[in-house]
Amino acid sequence: MKMKPILTEQDIVNTYDKRQREQSRLYLEYKRIKKENPEFGYKRISKILGQPYHKTRWWHSKKYVPVPIQTVEWLKKKDLIPLKEEDKRLTLISKILGTTFGDGGIFGNLNGIFISSSELDSVKEFEEDIKTIFGKDIEKNSRIIEGGVYGHSWSYQNTNRNIIRFFQSLGSPIGKKSNIELIIPNWVHTNQKILDSFFSSFFGNEIGIPKIHNDGKRTNSLDLGMVFKKELKQNRMNFLKQIQEYLSSKVILSDSIYTSQHKEDKDSLLTKLTINLNFDNLMNFYKNIKISYSNKKQRKLEKTLNELKEVKLQRFKKLSNTLNKLTNRNYSEEWIRKNLRLTDKSLKFILDKQPLEKWN
Repeated sequence: MKMKPILTEQDIVNTYDKRQREQSRLYLEYKRIKKENPEFGYKRISKILGQPYHKTRWWHSKKYVPVPIQTVEWLKKKDLIPLKEEDKRLTLISKILGTTFGDGGIFGNLNGIFISSSELDSVKEFEEDIKTIFGKDIEKNSRIIEGGVYGHSWSYQNTNRNIIRFFQSLGSPIGKKSNIELIIPNWVHTNQKILDSFFSSFFGNEIGIPKIHNDGKRTNSLDLGMVFKKELKQNRMNFLKQIQEYLSSKVILSDSIYTSQHKEDKDSLLTKLTINLNFDNLMNFYKNIKISYSNKKQRKLEKTLNELKEVKLQRFKKLSNTLNKLTNRNYSEEWIRKNLRLTDKSLKFILDKQPLEKWN
């Protein structure tokens, strides 16, 4: 059975307002009639369409093409319309889409697609991904801006309206995300690699990486937090449940979703999805979740896990040499393992001093 394309010409046209959509329909109808009846002049076709002469005259002389059709033609030249499931660029497209749900996005006035980050390398990676999909000629529409009081952040922006309409039609959120619904497009779920790519950039933007707690015995939280208007509560719950389901498919347990009143905005809520901090669970996150557009977070996670391994190892050694006051005997390995919240697998992994990449 022939698969329906992920993106069609009409999907692009549908991102424009009613007037532009109607002009596009009339133009395409003009083209169809002309093709089927090459002897017809523009005046005759204008009567068939019920449109003034000047409109079909412009189309006939190729002096004007409706803006949505110009966008479609630009994307067709890039071989992005129709966009099919077998297109090898889809994983990269999904990666860019994922960041528009996080620290990136599309401006509400459609003047640019962007990503903001404290890591210049990540911003440049995003730029290279955009160029890989759309070609180097889009460089003339792009810029990297340094921001922050002390220059601690960067933003890549591209003002090419064709690129913006492309991602808008694929399901990118438009404008300030705390004020709108977040819905993961259905096409992202059609392929595991595409889904993984989407979440790699989303987590790279949004996940908070833990570090060893001040008590030196455990990590603080690994979580994902979002601020949104109160009327969007159900939407965000549905969105976070989808994330929970994805994590579960990667053998990663998440705890409850917590929602509270935002401290500074009475009309907004803060919700957090926390990930279980058992050593095995953290290792599964490290092994099964790729983090894109944030080398710093990847390094921080590796540093935390290596430190946690050492913490568990030292506590195991200490407990192994400690007498149980009730029995006057050493604690059993099983008791220590449970006390440290480890499985047989993770205890062996720590005792054997295996590097992180050996986890499976």
